[in-house]
Amino acid sequence: MIKRRQTEVFSLSFLDCLCCGFGAILLLFLLSIGSGKAGVESPVDPNVIEDLREQLAQLEADIANKAARLDAALNSEETLEERQKILSRIQELESTLADLRQEYDARKANLSTGEQAAAEADRLLRSFKYENLPPIGLPSDATHVAFVIDSSGSMRNQLTKQLHYGVIEQVTELLDSLPVVESIQFLDTSGNYILPGRDGIWLPDTPGLRQQALRSVLNYPVLSVSDPAPGIRQALRDLRPRLGPGDEMSVYMIGDDFRGSTQGFLVQLDRLNPRDPATGKRRVSISAVGFPTLTNPFQLGAPQGNVRFANIMREVAESHDGVLILKPRI
Repeated sequence: MIKRRQTEVFSLSFLDCLCCGFGAILLLFLLSIGSGKAGVESPVDPNVIEDLREQLAQLEADIANKAARLDAALNSEETLEERQKILSRIQELESTLADLRQEYDARKANLSTGEQAAAEADRLLRSFKYENLPPIGLPSDATHVAFVIDSSGSMRNQLTKQLHYGVIEQVTELLDSLPVVESIQFLDTSGNYILPGRDGIWLPDTPGLRQQALRSVLNYPVLSVSDPAPGIRQALRDLRPRLGPGDEMSVYMIGDDFRGSTQGFLVQLDRLNPRDPATGKRRVSISAVGFPTLTNPFQLGAPQGNVRFANIMREVAESHDGVLILKPRI
């Protein structure tokens, strides 16, 4: 009789199948995590959504209305006309500015060297404070007065060949403001005496002599050098030695040009008119009136004589107790 083996229900194979099943279920559970809804959403009130939609519609309508009004204002006939006027005015101003710049560049390019020097000289003369200066007058202690007048071509009227009216006017003004003194004399810048037959001597100061001197200056035919140095030196050499004890002398120089050596002229005047070691004063005071004219308007690059005249006579007047006055026109 055959002996049969007993069959076990819970064998090793059964356990393997059971574990595999549980593993499969676990794997499916892990894979399904996150695929569903994260949470339960709270329901939204439909009325709130509708209110928000109405507010959004109102805002959009308001924006559209304002945009339409702005566009209408910008494109209105009045605005367009005003804008066109402004643009036209801007164009006119730009055109005018361009024309002025072009004219300025043209004038600047055509401005000669002599004209540039004249403009610079005029600027320099205007910078001097001549308006508020006191009248040149006569120093209170002067008893003898000598006038040295530039009668060169630059001081004359080219039509009449006489001295410019401004020069005669200045001499007249000085004589009118001059009190009666003991003696008077007139020279040109070359050292020539203007009154005939009166060389090297003092003349008594009388109304008749002053009128004669004015007529002689107006009709003086001699063209002197355009330089104050010879005339002032001549006056000091001839007339200063003729002063008596206690006499004081003043020299009035009227001109527009200086062509000599500045330092040399100052040294010569210091020797001819030294200071008194005791009092520190000079016996002769030297004053000047300068006019703005050219040395040679036809020579390009010519030095501006009145600038040199102003510089040297300022030094002379300051050193010799005088006054310098620069006139704005002749």
